[in-house]
Parts: sequence; structure tokens; C-alpha cells
Amino acid sequence: MSMRAIRSATLFVVLLVFWQLLSWRLDPLFIAIGVVSSVAVTWFAAQLLDGVIGPADATPRVSLWHLTTFLAWLLLQIPPAGLVIARVVIDQRRPPRPGVVRFRTGLQSPAARTLLANAITLVPGTMTLNLDGDELTVHAFTPDAMLDLVTTETQRRIAKAFREPVDEPPVLVWEPIHDELPEVVGEQPPPSATRRWRRR
Repeated sequence: MSMRAIRSATLFVVLLVFWQLLSWRLDPLFIAIGVVSSVAVTWFAAQLLDGVIGPADATPRVSLWHLTTFLAWLLLQIPPAGLVIARVVIDQRRPPRPGVVRFRTGLQSPAARTLLANAITLVPGTMTLNLDGDELTVHAFTPDAMLDLVTTETQRRIAKAFREPVDEPPVLVWEPIHDELPEVVGEQPPPSATRRWRRR
């Protein structure tokens, strides 16, 4: 069986299980609707998957253990990040300092880059605006929200899941330039220049 067939079969099963969980009915009619809908979505999504996460024959082997631990770790990041954003919104002494940041990732697989882009969006305080090749454009509610990227914690875990080399800390280019950055920041160029944020 080809990798494309395996990918399509996996997507079909996931969609069908998701349908059954939502409907929570085992009536023949609902099962039939779920099967037809899953087949239709899988058919139309095949080309989309090739464009987003790469051709099936080029997708690297994924470590299910590291992928599972990454997803568990990511879910644990959501509550504290949400509390931080709520505190910034409520506490007038800590006004938000939003900005758009661009950086390049060393992740090679399109699937790994797609996972990184979605992981950034999933955590409160950051949202991926664009993914063009290896360059990501992210909106951050505060500079602190980007700490996991500065320390490469997110990319390191994704790299392990996709069996890729661990990436070096990225250079973050901010727009607009932030006058104050978290303590993890080492380099602070003159205010007249575009500030690049790198961990020492």
C-alpha cells in the first residue's frame, strides 16, 4: 500500500471517528452520512494535504512517542498562557505591547513547519499570520509570549517528533521595535535599527 493510500485511509478513519463522537448515534442513517461525508472530505483534502504538509512519499517517519509528548506538553502550555494574557488585559499596570515578528525555522519537513505554525496559533498570546517556506510571520500580544520560540523549546520538541536535527535559537525581527524585552534577551541593538532578539 502506498503512503498516499495510508494517509487517505488514516484521514478517513479520523474523520469518521470524529463524526461518530459528535453525533453519538449508531443509527444506520447517521453512520451512512458519516461514511459519505468522510469519503468526500478525504477525496477533496488529498491535494490540499500534499500542498500543506508535502507529498505523501516525502513525508518523514514520525516518532509517535515524541509527537504524543509534544501534544501533551502543548496542551499544558495553554492554561498558563491564557492566564498571563488575561492578567495583561485586566491589569492596567501591564499594558499589552503587541507586535509582529518574523523568523526563520530550521525545520525541514513541510509537515513539521505546519505543526509549528498551528502550535503557535493554538497557544494564547501568539498567532501565525503567514508561513512562506521557512519564514514565519507571527503576531504576539506581548514579547513574553515568544519565549518558547526564543529558547527553541517548541521547535526542539517538533524536531524530535519528525526525527530532525534540533534547531538553533532563531533571530526574531520585530515590527514595531520593542524598547523593552524579557530578561532572556541578550542582544539589544540601537533603537534606530530593527531589533533582533536572540538568546545568548
